[in-house]
Amino acid sequence: MPTLYLIEQNTTLRKSGERLLLCRRPQTISKRSSAPRSDDILMDRPCADVDQVMLFGNVQVTIQAMQQLLTHDIELAIFTYSGRLLGQLTPPKSKNIPLRLAQFDKFNRPDFKLLIAKTIVSNKIATQLAVLRQHRKNYPEDFTLADMEKLEAFEIKIHNAASVEQLLGFEGSATAAYFSLFATMFKPPWQFSKRSRRPPKDPVNAVLSYGYVIVGAELQALLDGVGFDPYLGFYHSVEYGRPSLALDMLEEFRHSFIDRLALNLFNLNILKEADFVNQQGGYYLNTEGKKKFFQHFEKMLGEYTTTMDTLMEKKGIRAVFQQQVNNMMKAVLDEAPYTPWNGQ
Repeated sequence: MPTLYLIEQNTTLRKSGERLLLCRRPQTISKRSSAPRSDDILMDRPCADVDQVMLFGNVQVTIQAMQQLLTHDIELAIFTYSGRLLGQLTPPKSKNIPLRLAQFDKFNRPDFKLLIAKTIVSNKIATQLAVLRQHRKNYPEDFTLADMEKLEAFEIKIHNAASVEQLLGFEGSATAAYFSLFATMFKPPWQFSKRSRRPPKDPVNAVLSYGYVIVGAELQALLDGVGFDPYLGFYHSVEYGRPSLALDMLEEFRHSFIDRLALNLFNLNILKEADFVNQQGGYYLNTEGKKKFFQHFEKMLGEYTTTMDTLMEKKGIRAVFQQQVNNMMKAVLDEAPYTPWNGQ
């Protein structure tokens, strides 16, 4: 597994030689030795086997471990326990100033921004329809073709949109229509009425929000790694502290990946009610729930998918993340057509 998910609370990430150790935090500090006891070590992994570390909640990292991560070009993303990204420790990967200059140039070109935005939103609706069609093959009684046609109607509106602002309105309406049908796809006892974020009002929303944040963080790290400014997007508006370009690219993975993952987790009874906590008016995955989530998240990431390149090469979805970042780079530098991943 190239990504380590550190979710065990009251633990510390340490280094030992060329290895990373996750250790239980001792209740008392021994003056005799700083080395952890073998029964306190929860994980022992060679640095060479790790590409990224994601840390959630009350997990400490020693300075020595941070230095080890930076030395081995390993990204560290730090989240709250509930899954909100706080920040990232990023090795100095790229000196690609020409890419950033080109990115700023394209940002100031309304024609380029509108073209990329139309591509993103059109693909988003296509992936929404793909999720619905796949479900309807097995459960045609959940919603009608006429229901889906309402969503399909937005494809023409998007093609004719004259501005990014118009696109935002169409996308919002299309997504509301999609989630109204998506809500019918969950088996009892799970209920989902509409999308809610801060806080997520039910377990389904908790999983969707959690998954979107995790994928967004991976994309943000990849964008930064090739030299993009992840905070300067072409579709999502620029706001202080908002990784707009990462959000642009996240759109092609929301429904094709995370929504499908959520359906599997709930409808196959992988997640139980005991895997969630209800606090401060919202639902969140607890530690056991996160373990199940990441187990199946990684399994689905490793599934092979046919990519849209010339060779139609089959590769895992995580490799598609990098491929799409590279494709966006070609679009910005060379004005090559950008083809989003359609989830097939």
